[in-house]
Amino acid sequence: MEEQWLLINYQELIKSILNGNRSIQEPISIANRRRDTTSSVSFLNHLLSYQNIHKDNILEILAGIYGKFLNRIDELKENNIVQVMMDRINSEWYDPDYIFLIENPFPNNFFHANNQNNHYYDQSCKICSEVEQLTKIENNIPLQLQENESHPLEKHFRSSIDACKKSIHYLEENCQTIQSIIHTLRNVDMTQFMDLSIKHKSIYLKLSEKDDEDDSIPENIHHIFSNYIHIHNLLLKQMIQYYHYLEHLLNDLKEKCQTMETMKRNVTSIAYLKEDEQQAEKSEEEEEEEEEEGDLTVVDGEVKKERGNLFHNLTSFF
Repeated sequence: MEEQWLLINYQELIKSILNGNRSIQEPISIANRRRDTTSSVSFLNHLLSYQNIHKDNILEILAGIYGKFLNRIDELKENNIVQVMMDRINSEWYDPDYIFLIENPFPNNFFHANNQNNHYYDQSCKICSEVEQLTKIENNIPLQLQENESHPLEKHFRSSIDACKKSIHYLEENCQTIQSIIHTLRNVDMTQFMDLSIKHKSIYLKLSEKDDEDDSIPENIHHIFSNYIHIHNLLLKQMIQYYHYLEHLLNDLKEKCQTMETMKRNVTSIAYLKEDEQQAEKSEEEEEEEEEEGDLTVVDGEVKKERGNLFHNLTSFF
């Protein structure tokens, strides 16, 4: 029987990493229901242990957490002391660009659109499979087509090819969007965030020249920035993996579409070929009949029919 573990409440887990009370890079200790055994799991594995989080939606979950960190950093920037620290680090790096202004790279409808990728793929695969089955059945039935007559499978081929092309276009647009997001995430400069991730609260207090405690600065503010870095990295990795997964679906659809087009040409050409063969056989029979009739010629004043080297008398004298 599989061990049942007591997971941390999801909202509490997210709150703890946003406030810096828990470091993502550290293992999470959980106990079983009997509380006689403990186990250490990574942050990502703990997320995947929730019943409603799985490999199909982990990208959306990580993107949601990433968005929360962007909002958290914006909140911290409203603190004058934190802002002074950011400005100081920016000047120490002699960076003309202020890197602490980060926009969320995900469009509002990104996940709604990408949740349809598998639907389009599965629908196209189903139609193609049905057409392939119909083709196998049709090949076992004698078929004769007139020159301007459509093949019975013509509409099925057309619908399957149209469905594949529609799905290919949809997936290609999403691949382009994902590439753009990956490019944006790759270009985020983490150097100064890494610098902030080693600046403890005491340094902020020293910078502010305050002797008393300042509750406006989180106790583990350095963990907030280090957690943001790790979430950013996890999200980027997941985006790259999803892109390659989507690219695999896209290539498979292109192959199926090409197969449908080839089958369409082959089936219709075979049908017309049978008709051409029959016409050719009929022409050969007519030629043989004409040869059997032979040619007429006049020999010594008589009309005779020539068969090979023999002449047969056909009528009396002229």
